[in-house]
Amino acid sequence: MDDGGEWCTVKSKHSRNESSKSKDNTRRRPNNKSSTRGVGGGKSKTDSQRPRRKSQAAAAATTTATTTTTTNNNKKGFETTHDNTQNPYHLPENADDSNDEGDEEDDVNDPIDDPVPPYHTTILTVCPLPDCPSDRPFLDTTSLTEHFKVDHKLSFKNLHHMYIALDSYLKRWGELLRSKPITEYGTPDSTDNDVYIIDPRKCELDQKLRAEMQRHALDEVLSTQQKERDGPAKESRKCLFCKVICDNRTVLFKHMFSEHNFNIGLPDNLVNVNEFLDLLESKLIKLQCLYCEKTFTSAPVLRKHMRKKKHFKIAAKNRQYDKFYVINYLEPGKNWEHFERDNLESDDEKSDQSDDSWAEWDEEEPEVSMCLLCPETETSPQEAWDHMEKKHGFDLKRIQKQLGLDFYKTIVLINYIRHQSSLDKCFVCGTTVEDLSLLGNHLDEKKCLSQSLDPNAEFWKDPKYLLPTYEGDPLLTGFDDDSDTEDEETK
Repeated sequence: MDDGGEWCTVKSKHSRNESSKSKDNTRRRPNNKSSTRGVGGGKSKTDSQRPRRKSQAAAAATTTATTTTTTNNNKKGFETTHDNTQNPYHLPENADDSNDEGDEEDDVNDPIDDPVPPYHTTILTVCPLPDCPSDRPFLDTTSLTEHFKVDHKLSFKNLHHMYIALDSYLKRWGELLRSKPITEYGTPDSTDNDVYIIDPRKCELDQKLRAEMQRHALDEVLSTQQKERDGPAKESRKCLFCKVICDNRTVLFKHMFSEHNFNIGLPDNLVNVNEFLDLLESKLIKLQCLYCEKTFTSAPVLRKHMRKKKHFKIAAKNRQYDKFYVINYLEPGKNWEHFERDNLESDDEKSDQSDDSWAEWDEEEPEVSMCLLCPETETSPQEAWDHMEKKHGFDLKRIQKQLGLDFYKTIVLINYIRHQSSLDKCFVCGTTVEDLSLLGNHLDEKKCLSQSLDPNAEFWKDPKYLLPTYEGDPLLTGFDDDSDTEDEETK
């Protein structure tokens, strides 16, 4: 990280040195009129011209270093010139890929490994609070929170929960603090009584404000995601790492994973995907590794580095990618890095358990699952789905195909039914029964399950049904998602 907090890259050390020399010499260049006013007497015309010749030589060297990489074959007249408008993986590969130039950067620390404060990310905003002594923009969240504490004696608890709507959230608080003092909303910091903390657990207004803005942000991103699925997701696009053109987004991500081992998580969890892919491709065009974020001197060196280091992935700690993952909008404070780590730890735990109890490998841990339509429970999600189909005639797969439900819509449906059942209500007609045990009889008598659900019903658009009604509901992970298979069949 640089001082401004932006994600920076490591430039070629030759280019950096020559460039700095050029700037220094340019600043020190005297003109003919003032050259005789220097300390210790005057300078001759010849002396005043020397820096100019040095500057011109340095500029020429810089231009050569940044635009042309001369290989070991230069003696034979061969040069490799990088076109800074093309993806290096779309350029023809040649013998340059086999040289050892890529090793010259191995002793330099990766920019992505530079230590940064917790929840640090790049922004561009100005302080909206009243009587602010600073009129300069803030380029990262660390300097912004420090400014609040030092200049306004104010701290927002878990401000990173609001990164998805930071500007509007801070602007609203700026308006509130113009009418009432901070003492009306905040509580004194236990370590510094001069600083007041706005904590959503203690300030009801802040809690309400955050909930409204988080829901609005989620609504917008889900709407955007749906529009993408109806349009851009069906368009063809060239692979980032080869010249293969894929028919649609599903095929593209499967190709990049299977052929190049490039994994960005569940594609259904992405939003603003074209912007995401354009961002990745812009890094490659600038000869920047997607994972460690080093910048290299030529396309062959970059290609060799990424293959050698297996850097066909993105860095989880780079919060620049958070906005492209829907999961970041569902659970405030949990970004895609947490879910990647949780999944990795879960896989490691499963592996350890498998090693420790190999003799009992065929024994499965029971996962008690409650029926959506009655109080009965089964020892696994699959048994619960079988029970619902046999006893109540509720066939989830049939409903998925009938309504064309993807993964997220299926989650919404399960949570909606679970929510209605918790209120002893029929999820089809809305009738309330005296007890959940009577709901099954109602469904049979009124033949509610034979009626088709309204695909335009309001609950499909309500983001609260993306969150589980019961924490850790096994049914949410215990159903088959056939949306990818259907996409392949219709292709």
